[in-house]
Amino acid sequence: MKEHYTMPNNITSLSSELIEEQDISIVNLSLLLEQSVIQHTIQEEDKIYVTEPGVFAHWIRIFREPCIIALSTYFTLPEGMNDVEKLEFCNKINAEYLVPSAYTKDDRVWLFNPIYFKSGLIKSHLVRQIRYFASGCQKVRRELKSNIDGKAE
Repeated sequence: MKEHYTMPNNITSLSSELIEEQDISIVNLSLLLEQSVIQHTIQEEDKIYVTEPGVFAHWIRIFREPCIIALSTYFTLPEGMNDVEKLEFCNKINAEYLVPSAYTKDDRVWLFNPIYFKSGLIKSHLVRQIRYFASGCQKVRRELKSNIDGKAE
C-alpha cells in the first residue's frame, strides 16, 4: 500500500521565514535586525552598521549582481608587522576561526563573510550567520591581542 504525503500544517510559517530575492533590501534587513533585537544603524542607504553591545561591530552590505549579503569588519594591525607576519596571521584566521575570509590591505586585516541569497534567504539563517560572524570576530580580536601582548586573554 502506498503512503500518502501530507503537507505540514505550518507550511505558511515556513514560507514566511523566507525573504524572497526581490525583497532583499537594506530596509528589510534592518527590520529583521530590529525583530532579532540587534542594534544597528543604516549608513549611506547601502550599508547597515551593527552596533549591538557585546556583538563585534561590523557592516552589512547587499551586492545585487552576485546576489550576496556581505558581512565585513576590520582590525588595525600593529605597527612593525611585516608582510610575512600579516600573511601568517591571515592564514591562521582562515584556518581556525568561523570567519570565511581574512585578508590584509594597508595596515588592516579585513574579515569578510558572504551570504548568498539567489532564490531567497531564510531569515533565521541570516541572523545566525550574523551572530557566528560576530563571534568569530571576537575570537580574532583575542588572537590579535595575544600576538601583540604575547599572551592569550
